[in-house]
Amino acid sequence: MSRLGPFLVAPRLLRRPWVLPRRPSGVSIVTGPCAGLAGSGAAASLCSGPAAPSLAMEELLSRSVPPLPPYETREKAPPPAELRSAEFMRSYRALEAGPPRAELLARLARDFGVDHGRVAEFSAKEMNGMLKSMLSEWFSTGFLNLERVTWQSPCEVLQKISDSEAVHPVRNWIDMKRRVGSYRRCYFFAHCAIPGEPLIVLHVALTNEISSSIQAIVKEVPPLETEDMNKITTAIFYSISLTQQGLQGVELGTHLIKRVVKELQGEFPQIKVFSSLSPIPGFTKWLIGLLSSQTKEQGRNELFTDAECKEISEITGDPAAEKLKRLLTNNEWVRSEKLVKALHSPFMRLCAWYLYGEKHRGYALNPVANFHLQNGAVLWRINWMADTSPRGITASCGMMVNYRYFLEDTASISAGYLGTKHIKASEQVLSLVSQFQQNSKL
Repeated sequence: MSRLGPFLVAPRLLRRPWVLPRRPSGVSIVTGPCAGLAGSGAAASLCSGPAAPSLAMEELLSRSVPPLPPYETREKAPPPAELRSAEFMRSYRALEAGPPRAELLARLARDFGVDHGRVAEFSAKEMNGMLKSMLSEWFSTGFLNLERVTWQSPCEVLQKISDSEAVHPVRNWIDMKRRVGSYRRCYFFAHCAIPGEPLIVLHVALTNEISSSIQAIVKEVPPLETEDMNKITTAIFYSISLTQQGLQGVELGTHLIKRVVKELQGEFPQIKVFSSLSPIPGFTKWLIGLLSSQTKEQGRNELFTDAECKEISEITGDPAAEKLKRLLTNNEWVRSEKLVKALHSPFMRLCAWYLYGEKHRGYALNPVANFHLQNGAVLWRINWMADTSPRGITASCGMMVNYRYFLEDTASISAGYLGTKHIKASEQVLSLVSQFQQNSKL
């Protein structure tokens, strides 16, 4: 299909599963006094006699409801179908009200009716795929414009950027000013048909190293600080958010990151390091599930070493798994410095395994990990207490992860992940995974 195809012609679909069935050929021949109906199409030629109405009805239905051709949006009702429909309506109106019409409608529903259950089932499967395909065409990179947001951007654009922030909520206008000010960049894709309307937004921090804490990026600092080019060697992608949830599944994020990398390379040729600082949604929920399985069998320990269990129990006063499950549910554990220190090592290796070892159909279970790995990034570094906000503690026990992009290798890394499902990871991550395998029995 050409690039402009979806604006003009919908993609060809498979033959619809609910196409009305062909009537058996043995009942489509009318002879004797009723033969005139087949040639003239006149409703007045319906014959009298015991068998005549039934034969006439068979002929009317077989001629009016023929097998349909494959679906084409350009020819929903081609001329032959229109003529047959008109003939059927004339014949129906010529029938006497009451039993004759009721019998015809009953036969139509029984022998030519639609299986509504199958229609709903196939519609759910086909329509989602078709709409995703059409949206992918409509929102392909050729129709998208990259725009940068600054403090001088229209107020309504800044408001939309603030409202759509799904990773690290914007607290106030000072916070928003910081995120589009010095040492920060904010970009969005807009469609050529609706310029200035953000579809997906990417926030970038310009630093001199790979960031290990989101607080250092989004904290309030004087927004008018002049950028020092010598301090900008690294670009950190710390938030990417869709403003239109209906575009879920359309690969806008991948294209946006690639376009922003080119934009930054043009503005800052000295930038050599590109990395994300990403949340780990679902880790806490996964960990609580593991702890729940531990508490079902008393004395069972597959997550912590004996020394770790003893230390945690001494701090909490209860068996490690049962107490931790309650503390993780209400975030109370972060209030104890001793407990935070005791959980550092076991939680780091558990998180490494969650990102590296837990799979869905062979790919990373965590959706953010899967996104970056598909793009060709390396699972680079797990950071302890990198997001101490209530949101970060609830979702991932305060941990965040860096996915690093080696631009010259992204294509091969992406191909390796998509083809063989191999995750490229750093020595830090692999070491933590090895510790998990040695100390856990999952």
